[in-house]
Amino acid sequence: MTHAVETLLVDGRGDVRAAIEAQESDIPFTVRGVYPRGRAEGARIIVSEYANRSTDCPVVDELSYRIDVWAPDRESVVALSGLVSRALTGLGLRRQYAGPDELSGDPEGYCVKSFRYGRRVDKRMMRLID
Repeated sequence: MTHAVETLLVDGRGDVRAAIEAQESDIPFTVRGVYPRGRAEGARIIVSEYANRSTDCPVVDELSYRIDVWAPDRESVVALSGLVSRALTGLGLRRQYAGPDELSGDPEGYCVKSFRYGRRVDKRMMRLID
C-alpha cells in the first residue's frame, strides 16, 4: 500500500484554475495555459505547474504553481493579482515569489506580473502540510 502512495502523482492545476475562475471581478479575464497573442484577447491569467517533486519523505511531495497575470494596463494587473492571491491562499497555498510589474514586448503593450504559490502535500491524505 505504501508503494502506491509513493508513486502517486499529485496534480492540483485543475483546482488552482477552478479557484481563480470562481473569483468575481469587474475586470473580465480568462484562465488559460498560454499567454495571450494580442491585445484583443484581453486580460488573461496563466496557470502552470512550476515544480512537482519528491522530498526526503516518500509520502510527501512539494508542489509549486506559476501564475502569470497579463492585462492591458497596470491597474488591471494589480486588481487581478489580488484576485489570484485570494484564490490561492483560499486553497491553502502560500506565495513563494512575486515578481515585479513588467511591460511585455510580446504581445506588445501588455503588463505582466508573475507569482509562485506552493506547499508540501501529504499524499496519504492529500492534505497540505508545513
